Amino acid sequence: MDKPFKEQRLHPRIYRNFILSYHEKGKSALKDNISQINNISRGGMSFVSTHPLKDKTTVVLDLKTPFIADSIHLEGVVLESREKIPEMIYEIRVQFNEVSEAVLHVLEKIESYGKTEET
Repeated sequence: MDKPFKEQRLHPRIYRNFILSYHEKGKSALKDNISQINNISRGGMSFVSTHPLKDKTTVVLDLKTPFIADSIHLEGVVLESREKIPEMIYEIRVQFNEVSEAVLHVLEKIESYGKTEET
């Protein structure tokens, strides 16, 4: 008999389409990549990219939300880069590194105003 599915996420996913710019840590930020997130939580996010990122790569993320005027600055580690459309579109899953109190406050606002969906 199959065991029931056990949710492993610590925080609920929020499905929003905020704008994101990102680059690999240690590489020039002059060539930021612009994208849109698929979902976000206090622990990480998923977004699309036009090029793959290697697993375990540290990325710098600047997220724009309607909750504050400035961008939210985050760092995270790539958990997975999955090809969605061959050689064109990749879904990137990132787990956040340490999150400051100010950023955590904004992520909590996103969560409280967001609508979660079951997947």
